[in-house]
Amino acid sequence: MDNSSISEIDQTALLVSHLAQMCMDADNADVTFIVKGEHLPAHRNILAARSEYFRALLYGGLKESKQNEIALDVPVEAFKFLMKYIYTGRLPLKKMKNTDILDILELAHQYGFIDLQTAISDYLCKDICMDNVCYISRTACLLDLNSLSTACYTFMDENASSVLKSDMFRSISYEALFGLLKRTTFFADEVEIFKAVHDWCRLNEAKSDKAEKLYNQVRFMLMSQHDLLNVVRSANVLDPNRLLDIIAEKEKSSELPHRATSLAELTIANDKIKWSPTFSNMLSLNGEIDLGKHIMVNCIRVEKSNGWYKSIDRTYVVEVSVDNQRWSKGATCTASTANVTVTHFPAGVARYIRVSQVQETYEISVIKAMCQKLKCTCPTGEKKALSGKE
Repeated sequence: MDNSSISEIDQTALLVSHLAQMCMDADNADVTFIVKGEHLPAHRNILAARSEYFRALLYGGLKESKQNEIALDVPVEAFKFLMKYIYTGRLPLKKMKNTDILDILELAHQYGFIDLQTAISDYLCKDICMDNVCYISRTACLLDLNSLSTACYTFMDENASSVLKSDMFRSISYEALFGLLKRTTFFADEVEIFKAVHDWCRLNEAKSDKAEKLYNQVRFMLMSQHDLLNVVRSANVLDPNRLLDIIAEKEKSSELPHRATSLAELTIANDKIKWSPTFSNMLSLNGEIDLGKHIMVNCIRVEKSNGWYKSIDRTYVVEVSVDNQRWSKGATCTASTANVTVTHFPAGVARYIRVSQVQETYEISVIKAMCQKLKCTCPTGEKKALSGKE
């Protein structure tokens, strides 16, 4: 026989079972909460032991500490679930409605159940879908839950066009929408973004100051002159002079505020590279790549083909460009090897990649463009990563 089973008694499950039986049971209850007309009995000692909020409410000298009945203006179903959690430490989230889960999340925040708040937030981060992302983002912004807000924004970045067309988009909160529009990685046709914002303002009867702030986040310079004149002007939300200023600035500006897709990694095979002789050295080649769309980039890896890295001991010069006209040279990572050239950039938008100092077209195997937290210990890479802004 195992001696540990004799020397140490663990009947936690039995204790939880007994506590669960006491949940909302009038026997021996010494306080009753009145929620939306329902009377929910409880036990002061248990609530106080589980929550600083209830300890202050029931024993802190407030008027409620002398009352046998306490009225609360909270969702009744969510409060019942919270009571079950208080008495058992369990919540069957998978069996619950999203509306109830979000209500419980707000109660957990209000009553200081930090562990429960974190657990629900972690669950919702993995449960985000098109039907609930706008509702979840609303609560995440309201409660200032950064990790949950980021998860919502990332989902909307990855499904931007579908989110804009969804009927659920009208339910997104002003705060969540404002934060979304500021993101460079919220990548969709700007005219579609404008239409969605305009519909949101109309359906939610947005006040003029809030509507103006939202329209200011629309990147009008990314829209065609046709859309500016036929879509934006007809919506009558911009002063005519401002619209003319946008058109004039768009025509003369060399830098546009592009939005870009955020990808963990994009691999470009050798056959997608366009080769040409280097102007200053006809024995050297430039390889250029048109990614076909704007993406966020902070690191590019150039990998040599098998065998070449053993015979050629050199690194490549790597540049990126938004428009194939103005190029930005990256900083070569000190962690580069004979087989791989790693180049760091401030996190930003790019559509074109150029690799110089190539001897033969087939010496490069693949090129990988990425935007992610850098794992190397290269000081240059760290500085480049820190200087980039989303």
